Amino acid sequence: TAKRTKKVPQLPNIWKREDVKCYLDHQKKQTYQYLLSLPLVSWLITLLQDFLLDILRAGPLPTHISFIMDGNRRYAKSLGMPIIKGHEAGAITLLRMLYNCKKLGIKTTSAYAFSIENFNRPKEEVDTLTRLLAEKLDEIAVKAQDVKDELYGSSFKVVGDRSLISRELNDKITNVERMTAVNDVDEEKTSLLYICFPYTSRNDIYHAMYNTVERVKYHGMSTESISVESLTDAMYFDEFSNKCDLLIRTSGHTRLSDYMLWQSHENGMIEFSTTLWPSYTFLEFYLVLVRWSFFTSLQRFQTSGFSARGQMFNFVREALFSKGHGAPIPLEELPPPPVA
Repeated sequence: TAKRTKKVPQLPNIWKREDVKCYLDHQKKQTYQYLLSLPLVSWLITLLQDFLLDILRAGPLPTHISFIMDGNRRYAKSLGMPIIKGHEAGAITLLRMLYNCKKLGIKTTSAYAFSIENFNRPKEEVDTLTRLLAEKLDEIAVKAQDVKDELYGSSFKVVGDRSLISRELNDKITNVERMTAVNDVDEEKTSLLYICFPYTSRNDIYHAMYNTVERVKYHGMSTESISVESLTDAMYFDEFSNKCDLLIRTSGHTRLSDYMLWQSHENGMIEFSTTLWPSYTFLEFYLVLVRWSFFTSLQRFQTSGFSARGQMFNFVREALFSKGHGAPIPLEELPPPPVA
């Protein structure tokens, strides 16, 4: 087979705005990638990122972060590349986000890798995504077992309707899940990644309902014990099925695409970004976490009845108007006199 070469945009027709935009976007990305490849620049960026993450650790952090990784195909088309290159670039971005979450101590991360609806795409693309998942699972398993790698101690689970994928891929997934199961690893170093493949929230809810009915019909479960909690426990995400603290979707679409419908509630935050997933940067992710941490702190203060104005008023009142030794002590509260 002939070797595929990357298509580089030619000099644009200056009278066509789309051609000029595509060309400039390509040149910007190429320049950015070249700068990042310089050792000194890479070292400085890593140093700055670690410093910013240390600051973020001082406040509250999400327990469960999820990504809708949208925009891989458009990214590849914008660079004149095959679609598979866009998905490969998206996998690299996910790996970067995992490293950041691991450094922060965020315990659970999930990613919407493949919707059940994606089976309607061309067979070639579906086969490509399936093959890419198998390759990345092997890569992740190696990193999770390497003591020198920052992903060491991470566990990986593939959730969704796995009856829709091949037996060979199912066996590989099961093997990787067993290999990365947390055993003799410090709890502080552990983290969990859910890869949703193939998945939809409706399918998740359906399976939870079906399994609950089966338990009532054949395993002696009483109908009175059916509750929101019991349905939650029957879902794919195990103990993390109840809530997603932060859901991020890229590429500019402002819809959930049948994802995290059960988990996105209460004070969970949904963030929509116009950036295509392969171009999603550390800075964008960091600013989202800063906003989440700030508003979560405000909510916690409000829930606890904390008032900065009230605390300041009490402090000033005590400082200015308290008499000498403070409030008088009742006679009954005084200790008994010493025995002579």
